[in-house]
Amino acid sequence: MVCKPWLFTSLLLLTLSNLAAQAQASCPAGNPRSTEYIRRNPPNRCEGIQREPISGNTLRLISIAIRNIPSYGETLLMQIPQINGGNNPQVKLQSLEKYYQLDNPSLSPNGSGYSFSWDTYVLKKENILPDTLRALAYFNLGSESVHIPVILGNTSGKYEFVFFTPSRAKFSTFEILRDGKRVYSSPLNNARSGEIVFNWDGRNASAGRYELHIIANIEPIRQPPQRIERRFVFEHNPNWLK
Repeated sequence: MVCKPWLFTSLLLLTLSNLAAQAQASCPAGNPRSTEYIRRNPPNRCEGIQREPISGNTLRLISIAIRNIPSYGETLLMQIPQINGGNNPQVKLQSLEKYYQLDNPSLSPNGSGYSFSWDTYVLKKENILPDTLRALAYFNLGSESVHIPVILGNTSGKYEFVFFTPSRAKFSTFEILRDGKRVYSSPLNNARSGEIVFNWDGRNASAGRYELHIIANIEPIRQPPQRIERRFVFEHNPNWLK
């Protein structure tokens, strides 16, 4: 059986939606001075430490973000830009190093998108470093799901695309396409496991819809090697990087 690249993307987004629904159901009330994963308010969100290791042997996209957080203040700001036709974005923020997770934030709409500001008590209490935060968001536009970069803290001049795999993975292709034409590719192709980070300075690229195309060979634990090809649609605007 031949697996279509779009099927992998659809399955990933379905998994994220399922995880969000599960998080909503398993997010109890609790002591707000603890760091356990509980419902916290205000503002409304599920946040804390989920003390469970990540399972599975596959490769996952866990972040498309613009991040510039020199240090934590009393609060941290998350912004999700607006795109035409987009509303109610799905968003997840996490730090795999400490099993930190934030789900179901009560986003505030404004003229340019959505924002969410929350207390950094858990982040500081658990010593979660700013550069370990990962965020992923997307809008469902009919049959298409479009990723949108999450701005954490201040903006910066680059996107971070972060993948995670517990297995060794070697990327043979990481490229960004516009209307089928390559506008960027990365030479990073050494084998590694854990988080794999790619950066793109898109300040000179025109605003619009782009496609992230990756091909990787992974060596799953106790399974034969696998070749994975996936495509992710995302929105870009150079103003978000300034």
